Amino acid sequence: MALLATEHGRGRTAAAIERLAAGRERQSWRVTVVGEPGVGKSTLVNRVLGREGLPGVEVVEAHWQPGGAPLAAVTDTDGVLLAVPATGVWGAAQSRLLEDALATHVTSVAVVVTMLDRLTAAERGRVLTYTSARVGRVVVLSGPGAAEEDPSRAAVRAFLADSAPVPARAELRARRIAARLADQCTAMATSAGETIADARRVHSGQSIDERSSRARTWELLRVQLSDRQLALIGRIGEHLRSDRAAVSARLASDLSRSGDAGTWWRSELPGRLRAELMDQAVRAEHHILTGIATDARWLAGQLPDSPPWHPPRTLVLRVDTPPTPSSLATITTPTDSTVVPLPERAAGLPKAVEGCTAILINQIWRLLASAYEPLFTDLAEKQAAWEAAQPATTDPGVDWYTLARAATALAGTINAALRNAH
Repeated sequence: MALLATEHGRGRTAAAIERLAAGRERQSWRVTVVGEPGVGKSTLVNRVLGREGLPGVEVVEAHWQPGGAPLAAVTDTDGVLLAVPATGVWGAAQSRLLEDALATHVTSVAVVVTMLDRLTAAERGRVLTYTSARVGRVVVLSGPGAAEEDPSRAAVRAFLADSAPVPARAELRARRIAARLADQCTAMATSAGETIADARRVHSGQSIDERSSRARTWELLRVQLSDRQLALIGRIGEHLRSDRAAVSARLASDLSRSGDAGTWWRSELPGRLRAELMDQAVRAEHHILTGIATDARWLAGQLPDSPPWHPPRTLVLRVDTPPTPSSLATITTPTDSTVVPLPERAAGLPKAVEGCTAILINQIWRLLASAYEPLFTDLAEKQAAWEAAQPATTDPGVDWYTLARAATALAGTINAALRNAH
């Protein structure tokens, strides 16, 4: 994706992607305390960490001025604590910052009300109630006092530990980064689409001539075809999630009826799970073929003067018995073959099913992307033939529709994978 951004002159996007990639290698779980100057951020950090600190957690500060530029720290952190003073006023700027944090897919977000020691007990309750009413489902915590055993201090530390358990941190960070990448792709596709909409206008400022109008039609077809491909990804994703839930239920029922769980895992589960993967592959192939045939007919209807593109009758998506008993299956597509390892009993049945089906799902996304390439190529060739027959004219120097299509497809693939990972 960084290469795609760089090739199309999107330097800021490429830099943002590189920052995300660098954050993935960070060893500690970073929580950023955000707030205006003078709200007690340093005091909050010192009291929460104390002398013993928090193992594996890095707590840093970030200054913030309401109404200023978007906060970079919100996009380069694993968690956010928004520090607001009990003596201040909650406003639109604070709400916007929370929305920014949530929009960047930070899952560990809380508001910490500081300086409560300056209020009476009754006033503290009113401030906490007032703040809670304005932050929706975001957690509101009391700023910790100076004592080591202060309940508020324990509550903040518990939130930092419980909102991101150590075993889940790598997955949470990977999901956040992937979702941010999808957002960057969508932004690039939107920008490219807006550029496409104006690229063919006559430079004199007059209305669009006949050639430019026809060129915009080609470009619109590309965008619409990308949208239809993304819609198919969404539909297949729904089917795959339903299939996975059904497979887990069937295997759990079979396990409960077995007399010996160990024997069932060794001798029964591999064959049963392989058969389920085979059935999923067959259904997915059918959905892809049906979807691409529907989209090919739609495109032919948009180009009645051009010969229609004929979709394939079959696709290569096979789940085979592996050559050795040390693996569960081999999944083959036109581009490669992937080995599915035997599930581990220690992980539990739901995780075993999820791990095996995730490998199949990744292969299905690759197959779906490659299946649409000939249709996009056919559309590009028809446009090139039309352009070759037109009088020469100034054309944009950047292939914006290629950027729009590539960025849209990548965003769809990432979002579909995220949905299936739930």
